[in-house]
Amino acid sequence: MTSTEIQLTDAEHDVFDRVRREQGLADVAEAIEWLVRTRLRKGIEHITGRRRGPRLVASGGKRQ
Repeated sequence: MTSTEIQLTDAEHDVFDRVRREQGLADVAEAIEWLVRTRLRKGIEHITGRRRGPRLVASGGKRQ
């Protein structure tokens, strides 16, 4: 996975740090990743109407 560095304001860092503590995560980067994954799951659920995570699909429609 590629890594991207972004600049955070103090307020943004405080929000991510609060999420980190509430979720018991090791660092702010994990908190950001957790928030992104949670938002993706909710978006997929909204689109498909189902609670499931994204899955890779091989050609021919077979799951990997």
